[in-house]
Amino acid sequence: MPDIRLLYSSAASADKSYGALVEIMNHAQTRNIERGITGILCYGSGQFLQALEGERRAVNALYHRIAQDARHADCQLIDVAEIESRAFPEWTMKVVNWETGDTARRRAVLQADTGSDVFDPAVMTAAQATTFLLHLAALERELAAD
Repeated sequence: MPDIRLLYSSAASADKSYGALVEIMNHAQTRNIERGITGILCYGSGQFLQALEGERRAVNALYHRIAQDARHADCQLIDVAEIESRAFPEWTMKVVNWETGDTARRRAVLQADTGSDVFDPAVMTAAQATTFLLHLAALERELAAD
């Protein structure tokens, strides 16, 4: 069965700090290794944009758990597609905090890919969200190599 890439957006529940979310993601990374899931999650202004990659059943099961999780609100499926290869194979879950690090370069990527300098995944098309996450991942790899 081919792998899929699933993209979704959601809003963080109001009582979650970025530090608390990192703890949750650290636990998720361990579980994702067991499930064979890779991906990237971008967080900013209380919003999530996430790509999950892996075997169809595992990714679908994880998405359904996320959609029912009280820590997420307004969970919106953006895209699901079969993939020939993974775009984020080295990350069981890369977390990018939109509001820290090289924000100028991240905003340039966002502007180029979506036409906006405001991180609002709920209004991105599937093509914009996919392209943005692919370019963001390339930037994160570049920043890690520096």
